[in-house]
Amino acid sequence: MGRHPLVPVALAVSLALATAGCLDILPWAHPPVVYPSIVPAEGKDMPRPPVYTFPFQDFTVTVDVPVDAAVYSGARAADKGARVYDPDITEDEWRAGIYRALMEDPAQEGFFGGLTSALRTVRDTRGLDSDEYIELLSVFVQSIPYETRASSEPRFPVEVYVDGAGDCDDKSLLLASLLAREGFRAALLYFEPEGHMAVGVGCSGPGYRGTGYAYIETTNVSFVGVPPRELAGGVRLESFPSLIPVGSGTSNYTRCAETGALSRAMEEIGDEADSLRTQIHALEETLTQKRSELDAMGEEMESAKQRGDTAWFNSRVARYNAAVRDYNSLLSRLSGLVTRYNRLVEIYNTLASHQYDREGMYAWLVSAGDPGSLASRWQGGGTFTTV
Repeated sequence: MGRHPLVPVALAVSLALATAGCLDILPWAHPPVVYPSIVPAEGKDMPRPPVYTFPFQDFTVTVDVPVDAAVYSGARAADKGARVYDPDITEDEWRAGIYRALMEDPAQEGFFGGLTSALRTVRDTRGLDSDEYIELLSVFVQSIPYETRASSEPRFPVEVYVDGAGDCDDKSLLLASLLAREGFRAALLYFEPEGHMAVGVGCSGPGYRGTGYAYIETTNVSFVGVPPRELAGGVRLESFPSLIPVGSGTSNYTRCAETGALSRAMEEIGDEADSLRTQIHALEETLTQKRSELDAMGEEMESAKQRGDTAWFNSRVARYNAAVRDYNSLLSRLSGLVTRYNRLVEIYNTLASHQYDREGMYAWLVSAGDPGSLASRWQGGGTFTTV
């Protein structure tokens, strides 16, 4: 979870001025709200932007886009707040206005043009469809290192790209900007009580909590349409987000059924693995106790044999053999549980570590499990069970 994405505001109070002579009052020389804007600063130095390299599907993507130092310097120097001169403008309005100003400043068009050109080249070279292109844009932003900064001010997307890191609102502004510029229906999802921001991309179904948008978490690599179970520090998203539509795109994401199935599979595999781990630990304790009893019984029988007490020895043979059979049966059950547990852990870890590859993971999961159970029961939204 990033910092609480507050944005500063300065409220200008209108004063009545006493005048002599003409009573005509000059109109205000400024609009109702003044939002952040970039004034390019020529002659400034700029750090070398990172060369971004990240995995996507079954290949590696490299993004290396030059940035105009004057634009970056102007963005860094810009006031990120808003000056509100009209008291009738609500907090929701000027907050949304600040975010849009940061994303839509015309000075960034050269930067966005270069970045989208690089990402479109990947799309076209690899033959990605519209949904895969949304995933590519998402994974690119998700792969930018996450950091929490002391400042409460959000940044222009060009700053985030050059600085090579960002928190939830920084990265969300960058991703929403890219999605909107590429014609997708996009919105910021602002969770004020939790101090969190994410991105929504239009979807054909109800979307996240009926918003009509598929949820995209930007702080880490994750599937489109799958919200986190909890944020850093154990915080859960319980509030309904404020929606801030971005741009005028109309294209939607259509693979939420697949990412939802992958998410359910991961959750249910994880739940079963937890249950198996508990059973394994309990069975190991039982086996340890039974092995101790068997060893004690065997020592008594050996002692009887050594002293020639054949009758006592023979009277214990059937009981000892039954205990051995019971022990071996439990040991066989333990082996089966461990095998199953290890297989589920393998599947879970593969899914968790390849969330940049929805298409590959969906196909892999179908063929990964036991016939008639793992491979089929999670499809179509059914309960994930095992045999």
